[in-house]
Amino acid sequence: MHTIQVYIDETLDADDLTDLQSQLLSIPYVKNVVVNNSTPHDVLVEYEEQYVMPMDIIHTMSNRGLHPDIISG
Repeated sequence: MHTIQVYIDETLDADDLTDLQSQLLSIPYVKNVVVNNSTPHDVLVEYEEQYVMPMDIIHTMSNRGLHPDIISG
């Protein structure tokens, strides 16, 4: 497993974070997504490295109209 931390420029409310978490978990081989209402700009995504590229995750977020940046991987 591999984990990336993503920073989102936009501030998302609890419902938006839950929706984003669900959408990211629908990507094949994404195994866990951690969101926290107290830090709504940070998202941790755990995935099977041999199948998912971090850019797939970023593209999914960008397609929602978000402006994500990978800050650690």
